[in-house]
Amino acid sequence: MQLTVTRRRTRVAAIVAWFALLGALPAAAQSGITVSRPPVESGYLRPEQRPDHTLFLPPPPAPESVLGTADMAVYRATRALEGSARWRLAAHDADIARRDLFADFKCSLGVDLGTVQAPAVTRLITRASADLFPLVGASKEYYKRPRPYLVEQLPLCIVPSEELTRGGAYPSGHAAAGWLYALLLAEVAPDRAAAILGRGRAYGESRVVCGVHYLSDIEGGRTLATALVAALSGSSEFAADLTAARKELGALRANGARGDAAACANEASELKTPW
Repeated sequence: MQLTVTRRRTRVAAIVAWFALLGALPAAAQSGITVSRPPVESGYLRPEQRPDHTLFLPPPPAPESVLGTADMAVYRATRALEGSARWRLAAHDADIARRDLFADFKCSLGVDLGTVQAPAVTRLITRASADLFPLVGASKEYYKRPRPYLVEQLPLCIVPSEELTRGGAYPSGHAAAGWLYALLLAEVAPDRAAAILGRGRAYGESRVVCGVHYLSDIEGGRTLATALVAALSGSSEFAADLTAARKELGALRANGARGDAAACANEASELKTPW
């Protein structure tokens, strides 16, 4: 019994840590705005309403399979990017706090949501994230896939922490978070959807460039986020928050909020898939 309780507490602590990184915990210093946020556990869905990953998420490919071999080949090939602009972008994309993610989408969205007051968009992202990361944690625990640098030690774009190394590679939590942001922001600003989704794709691919995930880990993360957004479409609270977020962003754009044109000038070339 004591062991079971300890494991549960460990999983809860890990989930809380994820939300703290994403900015889901109340932290005025991270957001720069004053807004009432729901508690960590307050997503849109009850636990039983969240999609069951065992029903739709395939297992990671076996190392000796065709896809497993391709995963390792991409990992090896992308080490040649060390020192390049794409390598530096991958290192930058390792930051997963909400304000960092908002900044990552500033060029594709046209507004840096981390520098303006956007409580409605923040609420939408925060509550959806609260539904996502229990799915990520459960699936990582289920598959326990070793990260590529534990199989073959080659250069990485970051120095991996012990927590990162202990965590399973499949599916990628970063890719899931980036794709969730992309899907939701594309709904909030449908006229910018193509560029937003392109940035979300590149954000996940940064984990492969960085060397901390296989390509199939990224695909798994996107699948989780996509399944969650499909489930969220049945929530009336989600629908109401999405409507409010659209109105808020429209007002911000009408009032002249824009991204930094100079900083965005070279982004398109850096976001191309490097394999």
